[in-house]
Amino acid sequence: MDNRVNIAVILGVVFVLAFAVTLTQSENQVESQIVGDDIPEELIYEWLKKYDPSEQTISVSGSSTISSNPDTLIIVLGVESEAKTANDSLSQNSDSLNSVISALTNSVISEDDIQTSNFSIYPLYDSIKDSDGNWQQILNGYRVSNILLIQTDKINSAGDIIDAAVSSGANRVDNISFQLSDDKLQKISDDLIANAINDATQKAEKALVPLNQKIVGVKSVVIHDNAIPYYDSPMRASFDGFAESSMKSAPIMSGDEEITTNVSVVFYIAQE
Repeated sequence: MDNRVNIAVILGVVFVLAFAVTLTQSENQVESQIVGDDIPEELIYEWLKKYDPSEQTISVSGSSTISSNPDTLIIVLGVESEAKTANDSLSQNSDSLNSVISALTNSVISEDDIQTSNFSIYPLYDSIKDSDGNWQQILNGYRVSNILLIQTDKINSAGDIIDAAVSSGANRVDNISFQLSDDKLQKISDDLIANAINDATQKAEKALVPLNQKIVGVKSVVIHDNAIPYYDSPMRASFDGFAESSMKSAPIMSGDEEITTNVSVVFYIAQE
């Protein structure tokens, strides 16, 4: 029995030695192949860029600002009317609003520049106390509100539009604003992004000069969306009781607007 055990041990040792020799030969073959073959520099660069945790980068912010004149005028105005019945209130409102639209399209702007912004009709109640001392809601009438949104490229016509509307029956002017059209805003945004990236690049190049480094690539670019400012003169007024002459030639002017875009750029850098 001892002889059988000894034979088994000897065979195990032989198998282990044979496996170790085979593994060493395989490793030598792989090492020889790597050393012997000529690895392309592009492949080495890709390996280093992907796996080297010590990659050299510089992060820089860039910005660009452009001053531009608004090219779109937006006015929100309309007619509110009240009557004892909903039908009478609606009829009065429709007559007044048709007069406003007619005055605007005949003298200042086209019908394509006008659209309905908001329409509402709701009851009006009075609160009275009955003989028992309880408050009761009593229907007193109806109010109809019909608001127009006017959008036009006639920037200098704000005063004329308001004069025409109020003179023909409008009793609400809610808002006046000067904005950039979509086409103009898109062109400005494209220019701003390019200029902001150029600004970031110039900053990075100046910072790298004393370090004897240079830009060799771009790792990432982040464009920060900014709200586009516009001249805004909010108005919410009722012109009931105002003399017509007091609303004539209202001086309303737009101003230049500054639009800014910021970017964050991470550059790969290397020794000069």
